[in-house]
Amino acid sequence: MKRNLVFAICALMIGILAGLSVFFYEYFYPKLYVKNNVGEYVNITTASNNETFPINKSTIFQIEYYYPDEGRTLTEETSDFPQLLGCDKDGVQRYLDSYMKRLPLEEQEKGLKAFELVSYHDNVICLRKTYQKQILTGYFAKSYNGTVVILKGDEKTVFEYTQIPINLLPEELQEHVVAGYYLEDEKALYNFLENYSS
Repeated sequence: MKRNLVFAICALMIGILAGLSVFFYEYFYPKLYVKNNVGEYVNITTASNNETFPINKSTIFQIEYYYPDEGRTLTEETSDFPQLLGCDKDGVQRYLDSYMKRLPLEEQEKGLKAFELVSYHDNVICLRKTYQKQILTGYFAKSYNGTVVILKGDEKTVFEYTQIPINLLPEELQEHVVAGYYLEDEKALYNFLENYSS
């Protein structure tokens, strides 16, 4: 009986000492711990290492260029993104949405389909640009060995080799054909062939 009483008193003393040590630690170091939404105390010095927002001058940006058609991703790292300086997560999302609504011509030509926030931790923000080249359903008139060749919308598949010499086309049209003259449908294609075939 005495032995059980001694164990109970020891256990009680250990519990009281543990509680007091936590209380005194929080009392003497109050700025190190804050209560989170769940009610647990979290060490803010550890948490601050994972904080990214607001974006500051030391934030690193990893920009992924994703090409799903080719199955490849290129990654670029930069610390210079002044448009996002001082932004929180919502500010970054607003910037990305605005960028997609007012897409620069260069990005349109490359086929940018999405610009999204992938991750944000340890003062590193990962953004991803997804590019998909638009495959046109029409035709392209291009120059091949001094004559016009008609390609399908993918610009790879030959639809027809013509006998139309490039130098017989109007000068402005010659430039367009050398760069790739787009014909949106079969009607436009047959009009082109009728007008310039001898």
